[in-house]
Amino acid sequence: MLCMLINVGCSSHGFHLMGGYAGSSQVIAKDSEFVVLRVGRENARTLAKRFLGDEGRYWVIEDANESRPVKPGNVIIIPLQSTNPTGFGYDGYQTVPILCYHRFGNRGDRLEVSPEQFRAQMKYLQENDYRVVPLADLLGFLRGERALPKRSVVLTIDDGHRSIYKEAFPILKEFGYPATVFVYSDYMNNGGLKTAEVAAMAKSGLISIQPHSKTHGNLAVRQHGEDRQHYRRRIRREVTHPITKLTQQLGQKSRFYAYPFGDANDQVIDELQANGLLLGLTVQPRANAAFSYPYLLHRTMIFGDRDMDAFKSGLVTYKPRKK
Repeated sequence: MLCMLINVGCSSHGFHLMGGYAGSSQVIAKDSEFVVLRVGRENARTLAKRFLGDEGRYWVIEDANESRPVKPGNVIIIPLQSTNPTGFGYDGYQTVPILCYHRFGNRGDRLEVSPEQFRAQMKYLQENDYRVVPLADLLGFLRGERALPKRSVVLTIDDGHRSIYKEAFPILKEFGYPATVFVYSDYMNNGGLKTAEVAAMAKSGLISIQPHSKTHGNLAVRQHGEDRQHYRRRIRREVTHPITKLTQQLGQKSRFYAYPFGDANDQVIDELQANGLLLGLTVQPRANAAFSYPYLLHRTMIFGDRDMDAFKSGLVTYKPRKK
């Protein structure tokens, strides 16, 4: 693609030769879809800010030039429009793993990841060109409206244990990684995260606080002696109560919901939709393609008793087509 645009684009694809320099980089050709330039002193972030209007979209430039680093002297292409928002290729399609954490500490509990493990995992993502994106970015991808970085990963943390604020939050700030924290409202200020801690994380801009039910009971199973009417009322309460509480505390509407134990059924999904929630998350391990059902998204559980190889195995960002 790059060679074609440089060699024949100016004459046969409506490109216009540009004279001189744009900042410190020389624009070779440009049309409504692409810019071809020789990089000067700029990097992907400054180029993204200038040509795409958003420094945070630097990955668009890096992904378009995988075999040609964005460094001085190299000729690169800058796509001005999203060309493949669903991530489908001739040999497969993009998938997005959502990682699911719970507690952080050193007690040896299977659901508890040590701060040292967590930092090492975040460092691995950083050093191996994975890009941690907010869960909200997944919406456009699932709708076929927004491309995501090729090696996108989403971080989520369930339940609302105070170790999220004490141990995980400082590490996330260190790396600048966004995450979604799902809390069940009965646990807040009752052994779990305190109001001030929730507010501080939300204010940081890195952490999105979303509902994880009221009591953390299994929503897909009727309780002993519970008839259909009482079950429906309980489900409604488990969905609406945490939404109301988080709206009161944070002043923002909830958009996503993590099912306790990862279990859901049609009744639960109907209740999410009735309350304007846009995504529902399970704990079924698999990465998510653009065609994934928004109310049964998959997540990969991260356990404290597993090594780095197990962590790496959950980072599936491309699914080859079967031959």
